[in-house]
Amino acid sequence: MRPRATTGVLALLVVVGGVPLSGCGTASTPSSSTTSTTSATVHASRPAPRRRARASRPGARVGAAQRVPAPGTTLIVTVRSVIDPLRGSGAKVPPGMKAVGVLVSVRNAGPGGYDSSATGDFSLLSPAGLAAPVFVPAGQCQTPLQDFMNAISAGELRTGCVAFAIPSGQAPSTVRFSPNVGATGHRRSWMIASR
Repeated sequence: MRPRATTGVLALLVVVGGVPLSGCGTASTPSSSTTSTTSATVHASRPAPRRRARASRPGARVGAAQRVPAPGTTLIVTVRSVIDPLRGSGAKVPPGMKAVGVLVSVRNAGPGGYDSSATGDFSLLSPAGLAAPVFVPAGQCQTPLQDFMNAISAGELRTGCVAFAIPSGQAPSTVRFSPNVGATGHRRSWMIASR
């Protein structure tokens, strides 16, 4: 009987003694190396993050103010109204065309100054495409001697009107503003409600 009890106790000691040793050794070391290998593989197989292309903003409504980044400053631009057709202006337009006026206000929110041109920064679209700017000698949309988009100091508010020629049978659809004649890529647009 004694030899059997000793053999049983020894077998139990070997089994019990071996479990913690094999349990601790194999459970922690392989699993952590497996985890680190797996996470390293996951990180290595991930593609480098891509910059998302800037989605074009949908147009605001006429009357809405939009913040526009410009070199060294920020502008708050509002298309106040669109005059279609622009009557009594004396604008010379080709046959089959009409003049359309776009009344705008631009506030320089700073910190720097802004210097550009109204006919370069503002554009008008119709179903025929991009409209050509026109000179207006008289009326509420008269072309000023000094461009109202020249030398706008920080904190200054300017208002003005830009006139364009579009086909007589069409309505203007969109006004666009691109600071510094489109050099920065920060374009904003206003949708003109159809009548």
